[in-house]
Order: sequence, then structure tokens, then C-alpha cells
Amino acid sequence: MGIKESLKKISLARTLNTHLKARDFGREKKFFLENYMYSKPVTKEKLEYSLLYEVHGLEKGFAVREGQRPFGVNRVKMIIKTLNTYDECGFDQGFAYDLAQSALCEYCKLYEEKKWAEREEYQIVSDYLRDKKCSKKHSVGAYDLQRESIKKDASVDYDKFISSRKSVRNYSDKKLSERDIEKAVGIAGKTPSACNRQMCKVYYIESIEGKKVIEKYAQGLKLFALKNANYFIVTFDVSSNYFVGEKNQGWFNAGLFTMNLMNAFHSLGIGSCPVQFGNTFREEEKIKELLNIPQSERISVILVAGYYDEISSVPYSTRKPLEEIYKKR
Repeated sequence: MGIKESLKKISLARTLNTHLKARDFGREKKFFLENYMYSKPVTKEKLEYSLLYEVHGLEKGFAVREGQRPFGVNRVKMIIKTLNTYDECGFDQGFAYDLAQSALCEYCKLYEEKKWAEREEYQIVSDYLRDKKCSKKHSVGAYDLQRESIKKDASVDYDKFISSRKSVRNYSDKKLSERDIEKAVGIAGKTPSACNRQMCKVYYIESIEGKKVIEKYAQGLKLFALKNANYFIVTFDVSSNYFVGEKNQGWFNAGLFTMNLMNAFHSLGIGSCPVQFGNTFREEEKIKELLNIPQSERISVILVAGYYDEISSVPYSTRKPLEEIYKKR
């Protein structure tokens, strides 16, 4: 084959590769527009994320320490509108619904304490709650966080803890306990999320069939000792996205969540290593189908984990010096 023919083949391959990437981005755009919070049809998940978004916005008004004024007129109207839609659709009441009800009850209580009961927003909320049982099912509003309490609870050698966690690729044959998994996920659940929408979920892939799916599609497993490996998938729900500017919010939230999950595992003697999820959009859709992951969710990270083995050989992974990552402008 001549040089001209070789260059022509390389050029065609690059063109095809660019075309495939563009098509994949097009699918992601279509996916977002079909699944974000205000797309059609209305779903239970979208309404719940909307409630969490509005309740968190309302809570910021509760948290004003100085010069607090009446607040949240549009928030309470939206909460009530969403709750009514929720009821009209006949969805089962869940956490977000109960939290919103609790927020409205707390809102009325605060307005009564502040002697703002003559205001329109108070009347709107009290009218809505007239036939509702106003029991406080969840903590909502704001509370005082004491500096001394923070200092006491945060008094750990965090540098030492973080430095001791390494990505490991071999694990003990001890079976992961459900209690440890639930504790770690519960800790990760405290991760900050955009307007408290808590869009991330964790799937423990326990079945043999599920593990085969991971091993078929996951990239970068060749250097793992897979015999004792456990697989977790971290996802985020696009239904939680409020507008197109949040198109990257899920990846950011999932990254924060995954790091906290890995640190939580580490605190329980469980080693882990995140696997890059670089699959095509179609492959991701296939994985979701095979593992019964809801359609509106995106796969962010595959996490391989297991109790630490007696010895784990790990790369040094030497970090850049401080002056290369810390800048002043």
C-alpha cells in the first residue's frame, strides 16, 4: 500500500471517528431534553425533585440570622402547585412529599411567631393546610450550628486518613456485609448536592449475571484481581436537572458522592477503585436495560470494591507539588 493510500485511510478513519463522536453527543442532547425536570410527561421523580428544589430554597429563608423578613412567596406557591399535581396524578406519597408538607407547616409556624399572619403567603399556606394533618415528619427549616461543636466533631487527622486511602485492585475473600454497605452509602448520602436534590443512587451488582454485564462493558478491569471483586454503579437522575445550564450538574454531584462513598468504605476497612466510564451512549443504554436501571438515570462511575486483603501492591501515584496546583490571582 502506497503512502497516499495510507494517508487517505487515516483521514477516513479520523472523519468517521469524529462523526461517531458527534452522533454520540447528539444522543446525549436528545436524552437530556427528553428527561430533564420540565420535559413531558410528568413523572413522580420529576415532581419529587421539584419539591426538594423548592423546599431547599425556602429553607434558606429560614436560615437568615439578622434582619429576617417575610420570604418565600413564590416558593410556597410552587410547592403547593406541585403537591396538588402530585395528588392529581395519584402518586404514592414519599419522602419529598412529606418533606414539603413539613416545610409548609414550619413556614406557618414561623409566620405566626413573627406576627406575619396577615400576609398573603401565610393565608395561601394556611388555606392549603386547613384539611391536612400538620405533623412534622421530617426536620425542615434551619437550626443553629455551634462552632465548638464543629471543632469537636471535626477533630480528626484528615490528612492522615486521606493519605492512607489508595485505589486497590485486589481484595480479601471475605463477603461484604450488608450492614457495612448500608452504613457507607448512608454516609455518602450526606454529600452536598445541588439545591439538596440528592440525585445520586448506588446500585450493588450482586448477581452473577449482573457481574458478567459489568465485566463485558467496563473499561480498565484487566489489572484487577476479579475473583473477590464487588461492583457498584453510581448514577445520577437527569430528571433532577432544572434547566439546560445544569447539564453537567449530575456529573459534578456524582463525583462528590463517589469520593465520599470511597472514603466511607475506607473507614470501614473496605478498599475500592473507581473505573472510568467511557462507554458510548448506546452501550450505556444497554447496560441500564440489562441491570434494570431507570431510563432517566446516567451512569457516572463503576466502583470496584472489597475488604482490604492482607497486602495490596499499589502504584506510588506521586502527586504534583503544591505550587503547581495552588494559584493566586
